[in-house]
Parts: sequence; structure tokens; C-alpha cells
Amino acid sequence: MRPSLTRRLANLYTALSLVVLGLAAVSVWFMMRRALLGAMDDALLAEARALAGRVELDHGRFEFELGSAADRRPDPTEADVLILDDRGGVVFASSAGVETSFLAKFAGSGILEDSPEWVTTQMRPDEAPLRAVRHAVRVHAEDEPVDLPGGGNAREARVLVARSLEPVQKTLAQLAAVLGIAVAGSLCLSLLIGRAVARRGAAPVRELAESMSEVNPANPEWNLADDRVPVELAPMVDTTRALLTRVREELDRRRQLTTDIAHDLRTPVAGVRALLDVCIQRPRTSDEYCEAIEQSRAALRELSRLLDDTLTLSRLDAGVDRPGFQLVRLDEVVTAAAATVQPLAASRNVRLAASGVDGLELRTDPPRLVKILSNLFSNAIEHSPPGAAVGLTVERNGSTLLLAVTDAGPGVPPDLRERIFDRFVRGDDARARGEGHCGLGLPIAAGLARLLGGTVRLDATYAPGARFILRLPLV
Repeated sequence: MRPSLTRRLANLYTALSLVVLGLAAVSVWFMMRRALLGAMDDALLAEARALAGRVELDHGRFEFELGSAADRRPDPTEADVLILDDRGGVVFASSAGVETSFLAKFAGSGILEDSPEWVTTQMRPDEAPLRAVRHAVRVHAEDEPVDLPGGGNAREARVLVARSLEPVQKTLAQLAAVLGIAVAGSLCLSLLIGRAVARRGAAPVRELAESMSEVNPANPEWNLADDRVPVELAPMVDTTRALLTRVREELDRRRQLTTDIAHDLRTPVAGVRALLDVCIQRPRTSDEYCEAIEQSRAALRELSRLLDDTLTLSRLDAGVDRPGFQLVRLDEVVTAAAATVQPLAASRNVRLAASGVDGLELRTDPPRLVKILSNLFSNAIEHSPPGAAVGLTVERNGSTLLLAVTDAGPGVPPDLRERIFDRFVRGDDARARGEGHCGLGLPIAAGLARLLGGTVRLDATYAPGARFILRLPLV
């Protein structure tokens, strides 16, 4: 299943709501528990003090008066009550079990503090726990009892009151159920709200997708107002626009490439057809037929060269070629490249001069390096005046080899320097077409150099003429 941004946002919103609601519910439950226990502790202490007020000392013995029905407040029979004297004897016990329980030990143990003490215990496993308070008083024989510390001949009595926590537990259980239902309902509501908010938040993405679907594939241009793009999506939109611009430029370049290829293919084909039409108009001599055949062969060679160059560029674009590296001598490669352009150099009366190539070896693909150098030589020869020289100088720079091809021609115009390695770019368009130059030599040289791990660049500072520098790794 494909990931959904709307679902992710909705789930995130729901998860955050669950955390917030859960923390709120737990906080409410603990606050209520604290409040209920605090109220019970206050009630237990009030009962203990009221019961302590009924303890009397008569002739050295403690007595406990339950009081009449009208003023029996609080009623000790409604709670577990235990009153002990200062010797640990039982003055009053609400039930026999209280005398032997943990409450009795708690009531008679330890040193009494000025303040009351509370404890939570469980009498039997099948019953709810108890909350108990221990309170101490000094009882005087003739005066009213007073809270510790006391003085005189007064004796100490300890009063313990305990009540079951079952009502508190029931209240907390009911509160937990109510809070659970409230959290569950709020969670369902937050899920619905989260999905609605997420869908509304993802609406700009859908609008961008719809707008992009309207882009013309033949001319990919995205006309979208900036004020319709959210700030969070602006980087994606800018990147997409830049990508479409590159695609549009590539489509324009390929259209121009198709037009140029068709034009350059038409020239030799039209020449061959014209020669054949002339030959069949009337009988010709053998010399005339031989001349026509030779001209047709030259046109077909030019056509074959153009097709080979186009195929080479296509393979470079597809990245299907892999170089076959081997250790070779540079002077042998230069000699082979010079041999391929020697007929062109002779026809133009241009000399080839190389320096610094002896004794150098490098690991490269020899046929492709020969092709690079022959293309650079051909470009230099075609733009050199008669009687000039095309030079090759070699310089070693660490693990890099720099090969510079120079000519004495007019140089590269400034407006063409940025596009000199584009396909079908010609320095002198009319003259280049007339000499069979189609503007693919430099692009092929640059592509093959990249295949070998190097580069070809134009030295814009060189004058007069032009200098192209081939950079190759030695290993």
C-alpha cells in the first residue's frame, strides 16, 4: 500500500490528542483521589478528636462514654475504633477483631508525635483496605483533656479510628470509567477532526498535482502563480520548475538536433541523387562515369561519417559504452591520431607539430583517445589558414596529464564560448557546411573524455587562435 500523507497527518493528530487527553484524564483521576483521601483523613481526625473528648479518668482508671443517642456524634460503631491506655490496655474496642489486628499494633507502637499519624492497611484479603488515624491525648482526673504535650498528673490515652476505603475506591472506579468513556469519545471525535484537518492541509498538494497534469508535454512550462503556493511547498515547486526548464531546454536541443541531422543527411543524399540523375540523362564516357562514382563515394563517406558520429553521441548519452583501459605509450596514440587527419591537413596545407610526447605512458582506452585527439586536430586544421601549424603540447601535473591542441585561426567568438561543446555548433556556419563540418567533433571529444575520466575545455585566455586542453588521469 502506498503511504498516505493525509492518513499520516490524521494519525499524528489522533496520537497527540490521545496523549493530551490521557494525561488530562490521569491528572484528574489523581487529583480526585488526593482530594477524596484528604477529605477522609480530615473526617477521621475529626472523629478521633471527638472520641478522645469522651475519654475520662476516674480514680486512676480510664472510662469511655458512648453518650446518648442525641449527641452520639460520630458513632464509633460505624467505624473501627480502638482506645488504649498508657500501659497498652484496651479502654474501648468497636469489635473483637480490632484488638488483635495490625491496627492495635499501630495504635500502641512508637513514640507519639505532636501531630496525628495515618496508615493504610488491609484487615482481610477479601475486604477493601482501611484508612486509619492515630491520635493521642492526656486525660486529667479533674480537668478536661487536652492535646499533647500535657503536664501534671495526667495520663496518656491513644485513640485510633479506621474506616474502609471502599467508598473512595468505588468513586474512583466510577470516575475512571467516566474518564475512559470521555477519552474514547474524544479520541473518535479527534480522529474525524484530524482526517478533516489533514485533508484540508493536503489540499494544496492536490491542487499542485492537478496544475502539473495540465502541463503540455511538448512544451513543459508550469505557469503557476507564486501566491497560490504555500511556503512549505515552495522548495518543491521551485525544484520542479527548474527541472521542467531543463527538460524544455533538452527538448528544444533535441528538436534542433533532429533538424540539423536531417539537413546534414540531406546534403550528401541530394548530391548522390543529382550525380545519378546527370549520369542517366545521356550516355557518358568512362572517365565521366568514374568521376561521378568517385564523387558519389565521397558523398557517401561523408554520410557514413555523420551517421557514425550520431551513433557515437547516442551511445554516450545512453551510457552503454565501457572503456577498455590498458597501458599505452602516448607517442603511439598521437601518431595514430595524426595519421587519420593527415589527408585533411595536406589538403589545407597545414602542418602538425607535437612536443613532449616521448617517454610518457598512461592507462587509457587507445581507440577512444585516438578519436578525441583526431577530432581536436580536425577542428584546429579546419580553422587554420593555409601554411599554418597545429600544435600539440603535453604537460604532466602530478597524476594528471594535460594535452593542449592549438591553432592559429580566428579563435572562438565570445558568443559561442558557452556553447562550443553543444552539438551542431559551428564557428563559421556557411564555411563549415561547405567543407563537410557538421559540428559534432567537439561534443564527441568532450563525451569521450568524460568516459575516460577526464575533461576537454576551451582556454578562453589564449590568443590569437584557439587552444583546447584535454585533461586525463595517468592511472
